Amino acid sequence: MEGLNTRNASEPTIYSTMQIQDYYENSTEMTFEATIPELRSRSVNIHGILWPILFTVLIIFANSLSFLAFCLEKRLRTYNNYFIINLTILDLITGVFLIPTVVHTHIGYYPFSHDICKVTSAIRSGILNASNLAVVVICADRHRATYDPINHFMSRSKQTAVIKNTIPWIVSFIFWFLYITTPEYILGFDNGRHCLRWYTLTPLLAIIPSITLFYLPFTIIAVLYFRIVAKIQTTLGSKNVQRKFAMKDVSKEKIKVDLPHDDMTSAVSTVTINVDLSSDNLGQEPKMDNGNAVNKPKKATIKRESANEMHKATRTLLFIVVAFVVSWLPQSIIMLIYSIEPVLVVPGLPRPGRLFFGWMTYLNSLLNPVSYAVSQPLFRSTILNILLCRRN
Repeated sequence: MEGLNTRNASEPTIYSTMQIQDYYENSTEMTFEATIPELRSRSVNIHGILWPILFTVLIIFANSLSFLAFCLEKRLRTYNNYFIINLTILDLITGVFLIPTVVHTHIGYYPFSHDICKVTSAIRSGILNASNLAVVVICADRHRATYDPINHFMSRSKQTAVIKNTIPWIVSFIFWFLYITTPEYILGFDNGRHCLRWYTLTPLLAIIPSITLFYLPFTIIAVLYFRIVAKIQTTLGSKNVQRKFAMKDVSKEKIKVDLPHDDMTSAVSTVTINVDLSSDNLGQEPKMDNGNAVNKPKKATIKRESANEMHKATRTLLFIVVAFVVSWLPQSIIMLIYSIEPVLVVPGLPRPGRLFFGWMTYLNSLLNPVSYAVSQPLFRSTILNILLCRRN
């Protein structure tokens, strides 16, 4: 690789945009800096290629196992888990698209043509963006379930879940094909040996992918999630107050009964019974009118999401959000710094550091299936049964 040029020993180093970006984008290959003949003649760094291969295999295996669990266990195919299935598919495709990156790492240059580079760059960015936007959709659905539980439950269906899950796919692919593939064909952009994108010519434009991939989804997720937490805390507080003063009005007390449910049921019926406990009616039998009881208690049944289902969905969302932030925040900060002043990153940040944080963004695809197993006992037991090759 060409080094960064200087004018002379007394003047400060001048970095051209292409040199900086070539140096920076080359971090996808895990090799030492050397000339092209040296790269071709050097033996393969076993440790350098082993970890990317292992990481990619783990992502594909974990998400394949998660998808297989949803296919085999019908009880996992609930409304809330349809969003998880969508995220699993996206993470699985992300792992598959890491294979060309591993090949790039092995041979030291992008192995395919520029046309394939232009298309696959948009597809890979679209998949990553759709995965992050899928978390936004999950947060938005949980937000409505928290603030408008009855209407949310009445309107939800598998068809509704499928429609909501297609939104991240459509938005992401349209944006990234218009932002990467179309301009590169119009400009006739030369992607070089390492499949560079056209916007890398100007470091300031490098912040736009970071905004789309992380900062915008993160802002929406943060607002929605904190509103969900605030509403849950308020609801729990009001329930404690209601319990404390439940016996204050003994003449007309409302009793709420939560019917039992299992994993096959997605809702609990809440029965509100108005019981007349006034002294005039104590000890009296209900009046009869043509064989029907006049003082018959009034019952109202409202279908809504069960407390257990809401707890599992909220807990799963917490793990997904934490995995998203932990995986994407470091690289997004680096790209923000790079767009402001490239010299602070190149060569300010060592190459192993750029490699580590660059690959760390894909850690999200590995942590998501772990989140499902931690938060859902049925999912965890299904995975265990698959690994042990036993039937339920």
